[in-house]
Amino acid sequence: MNIGGKLILSFLLVTLLPTVLIAFLTTTIISNSKKDDAQETINNNLKAAWMQYYARAYQMQYGMLQASTEVYFKDAIIRKDKEFLRDQLKSWKKFRPYVDLWAVVDEKERLIASQNSPYSGVRMSFNGLVDTALDKKTSFISTEVVQNSVLVSEGLDGIARITIESEKEGPKGELKDGMMLLVVTPVMDENDAVLGAIISGDLINNDNFVSDALADSIPGSLATIAMNDVQIATNVRQESGLRTLGHLIPKEVVEAVNSNLSFRGETAIAHQKYITAFDPIISYQGKIIGSLFVGVPKVKFVDLQYKNIKAVTGIAFIGLVMAAGVGSLITYRITRPIKALKKKAQLVSSGNLDIKAQVKEGNDELADLERTFDKMVINLRDHEEKIGQSQVRLRQQKNLIESIINSLPYCLYVLERNLSIAVWNRHAAQACPVCKCENGEDCYNLNFIGHLPNQEMKRGLDKIINNVFETGEPCQIEQKITSKDGKDMMVRTSIFPILSGRGRDADYVVWMAEDITKKKELEASILASEKLSAIGQLAAGIAHEVNNPLGGILNCFYNFRNSRISDERKVEYLDFMEDGVKRVQNIVRQLLDFSQQHAPELGLTDINSMIEGIVPLFVHSIKGRDIRLVRNLGQGLPPILVDKHQIEQILVNLILNAVQALPGEGVIEVSTKFEGRWFCIQIADNGCGIPPENVSRIFDPFFTTKGVGKGTGLGLSVSRGIIERHKGRIDVESQVGNGTVFKVYLPIPSKEAAC
Repeated sequence: MNIGGKLILSFLLVTLLPTVLIAFLTTTIISNSKKDDAQETINNNLKAAWMQYYARAYQMQYGMLQASTEVYFKDAIIRKDKEFLRDQLKSWKKFRPYVDLWAVVDEKERLIASQNSPYSGVRMSFNGLVDTALDKKTSFISTEVVQNSVLVSEGLDGIARITIESEKEGPKGELKDGMMLLVVTPVMDENDAVLGAIISGDLINNDNFVSDALADSIPGSLATIAMNDVQIATNVRQESGLRTLGHLIPKEVVEAVNSNLSFRGETAIAHQKYITAFDPIISYQGKIIGSLFVGVPKVKFVDLQYKNIKAVTGIAFIGLVMAAGVGSLITYRITRPIKALKKKAQLVSSGNLDIKAQVKEGNDELADLERTFDKMVINLRDHEEKIGQSQVRLRQQKNLIESIINSLPYCLYVLERNLSIAVWNRHAAQACPVCKCENGEDCYNLNFIGHLPNQEMKRGLDKIINNVFETGEPCQIEQKITSKDGKDMMVRTSIFPILSGRGRDADYVVWMAEDITKKKELEASILASEKLSAIGQLAAGIAHEVNNPLGGILNCFYNFRNSRISDERKVEYLDFMEDGVKRVQNIVRQLLDFSQQHAPELGLTDINSMIEGIVPLFVHSIKGRDIRLVRNLGQGLPPILVDKHQIEQILVNLILNAVQALPGEGVIEVSTKFEGRWFCIQIADNGCGIPPENVSRIFDPFFTTKGVGKGTGLGLSVSRGIIERHKGRIDVESQVGNGTVFKVYLPIPSKEAAC
């Protein structure tokens, strides 16, 4: 056999054996992996299904544990106040619409009130679950079979009814009993004596929440809940598109589950095979009453396995054909002489790029190789020229960057982690009098701290720069120092990192100093002008508010002195003068409150209790008017640190403003809640609203839209001052004709904010 045949045979053997082995191993590994993935997917889906199954139970248990501690609820059980308890259960239904059964029993399991039924007195045991919860004084969760008679009394028999279907024989009757996820929560008095219990239940029959929720979170997942061998909740569908509700679970699965064993394997449901996992559902008494199933269609994995085998086989065959063709071509061409090309390649490797291959005519490999060699030499020459041009551009860009840095009107340094100088502004001596760099001086690699001449700027600077390196957060400092000529000056120092792109780590830090002395002097001048303007506005407001009552008083004095007036008229004048003096006193008092700004005396205060005490004060204010004062106070809100009297003053002022904003009839709502780390108090009315042009002015001193004598315009200004001293804020939202909402935000400790 000649060398060509040997090369072809060797190439085929080297290619064929690994290709066949790789194809076999790939197919086997993929098949096993898909089987393992299928089983792992099903196991994970089953865990997720159990989480969905108990999710509502935990929600019900949490809510009922809270309700069982409420004093008013305990009192209602003691009184056996059927109507009150039933109303309470109906109100809970609005927040937990999926709860089908809500009932309250006494300590002897006798029904006091039910959400669904007006009856009372019957015993509700649920297979001893209620008795155990009362005896243990502990809340229990259990899945139980509820008899049809109980469902009928609660009006749930229609919801629970399921037609039993046989895939071969058709309808076989009806399932009238129900499977229910029950939560029994005992209620104890202050002496830990049992008063009764709250029973809440989620009827699983015809409730596809678990299966649909699992499919939403894990697309393609199938889940079924069965009572005994009847499917009562599922997202498995027949060919017609209908769910397989009422269909029977295969006999072998039921036998395994009834033996308290989990079933894993293939099974057929609705004429389709599934890779499945069944777990038993066990009642409180340890009885197996049903099963939870998850699965995926087997055809999904069979098709995928077939496609993988087909693809691997096809790729292996194509590779073998290509290997044979390429091997033949290479063997045919490889015998051509290439020594000359090798010699020229050696010349190129020595640095000679002026040579050129003698390209032969033709399209064979040697001709292509010679042309490629020629192109390679040309590309090398072009690449060398581009490198030279790039170096020129880099030098130009470097010079431009240096010119930009040197032209900045700041003292600028770029520092390495050891605080040595990497880049500096060569005109720093002209830009900032705190730097001692001279034009042309080489500051590279000098220690920056030792380089600074000003001792005031050095103090603690190394720690600040190192902190910027560590945190990646910029820093800005303004400080007063003494310049080289002995004058005081203000300098703003900015320190910011040059991030490397690897998180927050910085390789370099930029230190930049700017003389802001003139800028600070200008700001001080502007601030003084603004203060004078504010004092002028305040004086004008005081003069306007005080002159009105004083003018009336002087007019009364004039009439007393120059006119003969009757005794009745004198009394009217005296009353008018007294009202004017009181108004001036009120203005002075509010002005003192506005100006003195007493620090709040903080103490733990229950805001809800405070509001409950304030609201009755306005009964007489709204008497005879069709105004409703509504309280919507958040439940379980703990006390916070505030000055009780100052906050009461704010709330009284805001509620009074809301009452005065209602022309005839309307609603005022006072509500409380947590918003993040804030305790929010909201006072809302549906009155006339505030015009947009006035919203920005309502907190200004002496600004008021009320008539003369009806307000000083200091109430909201004083209120905002009190809230700001509490480190809070007050917001306002208003629409003309729709009403106004004031929101008072007070800070709460971090522990409460996490609640």
